[in-house]
Amino acid sequence: MGVSFILKLGVATAVGLAAVSAALADCASLDAQVKAAIGAGKADALPALAEAITKDTSCDSAYVAKARRSMALAVLLAGEQHGGSYSPQAVASAAAIARPWQVAMALGDVKYDGKDYPAAVEAYEAAINDIRNVKDVPKAPPREIEEYLAKRAYQAKSLAPSYISSRGVRGQAEGVIVPTFRNFTAVSVPVPIRFDTNEAVLTADGDKAVDDLYNFLKTQSIGEVTLIGHTDERGSGEHNMRLSNARALAVAEALRRRGLPIFIRVVGRGDREPFAADDRSKYSRDDLYSFDRRVEYQVK
Repeated sequence: MGVSFILKLGVATAVGLAAVSAALADCASLDAQVKAAIGAGKADALPALAEAITKDTSCDSAYVAKARRSMALAVLLAGEQHGGSYSPQAVASAAAIARPWQVAMALGDVKYDGKDYPAAVEAYEAAINDIRNVKDVPKAPPREIEEYLAKRAYQAKSLAPSYISSRGVRGQAEGVIVPTFRNFTAVSVPVPIRFDTNEAVLTADGDKAVDDLYNFLKTQSIGEVTLIGHTDERGSGEHNMRLSNARALAVAEALRRRGLPIFIRVVGRGDREPFAADDRSKYSRDDLYSFDRRVEYQVK
């Protein structure tokens, strides 16, 4: 079962559930219009209705949030194309109403395909964070969806021209840098920490990535973290082993300077473990190099 098909099922199910919950609202007339538009498949009426329920003071805020999620999903579903993807126009219209994970994921795909990698990171991580919200998403989507989002978010981070931070509005670690998902806990978490070419010296962007990693690790009750350095395939095997180890050591030192109190182990893997991208055959050589140059962390 492909990711696009699973996403389609998730959208259709969420539209129905959210529409039922709207019956609890006090703004009965608008509620009836919302239900009628969703039931009749009149997606073009939903953006205006979304604005109307938001501005109407008789509409409870909890209802507005649920109804907007429902309407966004209905707009997305109306834009379904052959193969299970969604038209960019429908995705943009849905995202302007609300961004439940299904809409955020579709928006991430549109931005990723258009090579707007910073926007793709933001959208994929919004989808990851929404799925983690048990109140809004009581039933988690299949594991395949979360694995897809985690992989694409990392790839988009790697391909972005500058590092995109994984932090929430209050500064807490969120998104792909956090290993705990609804269906699984990642054993190793890749971080696209950038270095000067063929060196173990952190760039300014690399420092930002280390900040993100420190921001997460400092909040964890753990006794040890392992940093695993990787390189791309250029250079000899011996050289790449030394370089990957030196880069992991540079990250370890940067974390210690920031005051991380836990024990840090360092491992170099050189170019022996290329990143398992969603489809390595469709990326350029430079893109693959970006994926492969990484430092992964594992916690105990």
